[in-house]
Amino acid sequence: MKILNPQKTGSLIATIRKQQNRTQQDLANELGVSSAAVSKWERGIGFPDVSLVEPLATSLGITIAELFKGERINDSVDNEYESLLADVVKVSVDEITKKKKIANWIIAIAVAVLYLLISVISNKWEITWVVWIVYCFYRIFTEYIYKKY
Repeated sequence: MKILNPQKTGSLIATIRKQQNRTQQDLANELGVSSAAVSKWERGIGFPDVSLVEPLATSLGITIAELFKGERINDSVDNEYESLLADVVKVSVDEITKKKKIANWIIAIAVAVLYLLISVISNKWEITWVVWIVYCFYRIFTEYIYKKY
């Protein structure tokens, strides 16, 4: 049994969007994506990014459960169930954001080390790597130390 059916979800998105007399571009502008992305969802080629699930459901006036199921749910969705789905989406978005931050830090530190190595090997001490390292420490301070207080 398939839990998420992109074709059913896409059909639901298209149906509701058309009922609201909105274009794919209107929905795309509201969510900050391209109209091509909305088209892919509606054709069942892809599923919206997890960070867009809640805003998309809200925009369409449906619950997250209905969006995932790909159809309207006649009986009322248990608030606890809907809250649980919203929490799962939020945790997923937070986890993706955390992983992106870690990847960005790895890249920033690698570039700083590369600058340092080039300066040591060439015996040319460029101000660039000093600025980069200071910037890294500044970001660490503002993101991790300053925000905790």
